[in-house]
Amino acid sequence: MLLNPLVVISIVVVLLAAGWLLYTGGKSSLSQARPGANLFPTLLATAAGTPAAADPSAPASPASPAGGWNVRHSGNARTSLELVKGQMTSQALELDISEYSSGDVALTSPRVSVERSKTYLFKAFISSDEDFRLLARRYHADGSTTLEQLRNPLERPGDTTFTVSDAFNSGDSITAVEYVLRLSAKGSLRVEGAYVEAADDVRVAGPAATMAAAPAGTTTAAPNLIPNPKLAIPPPGTPDPWSPYSSGVSTVKSGRGEDKNGTFLWTSVANYQNGEAKWQYDPIPVTADRYFEFGATYQSERDVDVVAEFELAAGGRVFKNLETVPPAGEWTTIKESFQVPAGANAAMVTLISHGEGTTGVRDFSLTDTTKPGPLRWDRPMVSITFDDGWQSIYDRALPLLNQHGFRSTQYVNASSIETPNFMTAAEVQQMHDAGHEFAAHSYEHVDLTSISADRLDEQLRKSEEALADAGLSTDNLATPYGRSDPQVDWYASKYFDIVRGTDDGINTRQNLNPHDLKVFYVTDQTTPEALTEALAETSRLNGWLILVYHQIATPESTGTQETGTIAADRSTITSDVLDTQLQIIDQSRIQVLPVTQAFKQLQGQ
Repeated sequence: MLLNPLVVISIVVVLLAAGWLLYTGGKSSLSQARPGANLFPTLLATAAGTPAAADPSAPASPASPAGGWNVRHSGNARTSLELVKGQMTSQALELDISEYSSGDVALTSPRVSVERSKTYLFKAFISSDEDFRLLARRYHADGSTTLEQLRNPLERPGDTTFTVSDAFNSGDSITAVEYVLRLSAKGSLRVEGAYVEAADDVRVAGPAATMAAAPAGTTTAAPNLIPNPKLAIPPPGTPDPWSPYSSGVSTVKSGRGEDKNGTFLWTSVANYQNGEAKWQYDPIPVTADRYFEFGATYQSERDVDVVAEFELAAGGRVFKNLETVPPAGEWTTIKESFQVPAGANAAMVTLISHGEGTTGVRDFSLTDTTKPGPLRWDRPMVSITFDDGWQSIYDRALPLLNQHGFRSTQYVNASSIETPNFMTAAEVQQMHDAGHEFAAHSYEHVDLTSISADRLDEQLRKSEEALADAGLSTDNLATPYGRSDPQVDWYASKYFDIVRGTDDGINTRQNLNPHDLKVFYVTDQTTPEALTEALAETSRLNGWLILVYHQIATPESTGTQETGTIAADRSTITSDVLDTQLQIIDQSRIQVLPVTQAFKQLQGQ
C-alpha cells in the first residue's frame, strides 16, 4: 500500500543538535542562503572564546569577529559576546548574561540594506536556556525607524536548537533591516547560520505584513477607535479622555512626556507591594463576537501585561490577558488580536504594570477587523486528531473511539508505515475505510524549518504523493513538532489547503486561518476540568476545537517505557485517561468530525 524505502529512527519530541543533524541528513541539508545571497557579513575566523568586542555594550565594527553583531543592555546586566564552535554550522556567536537584575539585553544583527518592492527571508538557528523575543527593526525612506516584536512563538528553553524566521516585503518604504534577540534574565543564547536573502519562495502573511512595518503616521483603511491616540494637549496637561489609574499598595507617579517622535505617557512605580498602575481611556462601544486588533508602542524597565477589559451589559467586567511583554530599553511596537466575549458592550485595552519600574506607552490603536458576513458559525465543532501514526493509537485509541462513534484525523509520516511501533498499511486502510481521515505529517518526521528549500519541497511533495498513491489523497497537513515559518508555509500551500498550527485556542469564524489552525494540545497534565471548560467555551463561541493526541499507553505503563521514545513534552497519556476524555466530549453534545470534513462544513457557513 505505502512504499517504505526508509526505516526511520524513533521520533523524538526534543531535538538535540546531534540527533537533529543525523535526522535531517547532515549539515549539507540544513537551511542556508543560496551561494552569495546572504546579506549578513561573514563571521571572521578566530579562536573560540575570543571576545567579539571588548565593550559588550558598544557595537562591533564590520571587521570584528562578531561580523557586525552587537549586544546592548538597558538596565543592570553583565554580558559577553564570543565567537565559538557551532553545533549546526562551523561558527556561532554566543551571548552570555552572567549577571542580571533589570532591563533588557538585546543582541542585534548587522544592518543590511534592501531593495524596493522585494520579498526577503531571515532565518537563524538558535539555542537558549532562557525565553527570548525576536524583533525586527525596519529603516524607512522618510528617515523613521520602527522596532516590531514578531510573532514567532516562544520556545521552550534548554539544549534544543531551533530556527527563528521572518519574511517581509520592502514595498516603497523599507530601506534596511536589523534583527534583535531580546532577553531579560541571566543565561546564554547562541546564534548560528543566520542569513537574510531576497526570496520568492516565502508566504508573507497578508497585506498587514507590509503595513505593520510602515513608518509612524501611516494610515490604514480601518479607523483607529482609540480616543485621542496622539495624546494631543499642550504640556503639562493630561490628554482628554486619558487618565492615570492605580490600585493597591505602592508609590505611583504618572505623567506625559515628549521626545523626537512625539508624545507619550509614562507611569513610575516604587515601593510596590500589590496592585497595578496604568493609563486608561473611555471604554469603546463594542458588540459581542466582533474581532479587533490592538496596537501600541512601549518602553519599560519591567515586564508589562497587555490586558483587554470588557464591560458587560448586565453589569460587571471580565478581563483577558492578551500577552505579557518583557522589559524593553527601546520603543517597541506590539500587536494583539481578540474577539469580544458574549454579553460585552464596551472594551478597553491597556498596558498594566504589576511591579516596580517605569513604563512609557504611545501610538495606541484599536481597529475593527471583523470579517464580513455572519459573526460566528451556526454550531460548534470538535475534531480529534492524533500525530505520527503510532501503533498504540490503533491498539488502544481506536476501540475507545469506536465506542462513541467518533471518527478522527490521523496525521502520519508515510515513511514510518510498516516500521516498528507504527501502524501497518493494512491497519491504516482499515481505519480509512471506517471513516477516519489520514492526513500528512510530512514524509519523514523532520523539522521542516531547519532544512534546505529543495529538501523541504521534497518532504511535502513525497508526503502528498505517497498518501495519494495509497488511496489516501489529502489537502491537510500538520507540520512535525508544530514547526512552521513563512518558507514552510509557501511550500505547504503548493500541496495542501489546510495546515494545523500550534497556537493554543479555539478556532472561530473571525480568527480562522486555514494555514494556522489553532489547537488544544492534550498532555498527561490535562485535567478533566480543563477539557470541560474548553468544550464549554467552544459551545459559547460556536467555535471549532481541535484536540491533538500522540501515544496512548496502558494504565500500567508509559509510552517512554513501551517505545523507547523521548516524551519530554508529556504528550503520552494512558487509555483510561483517554476513555474519560472521550466521555466528556460525548457528554458535551458537540458534533465530532475529522478536520477536513469539519473545515468544509464550516467554510460553507
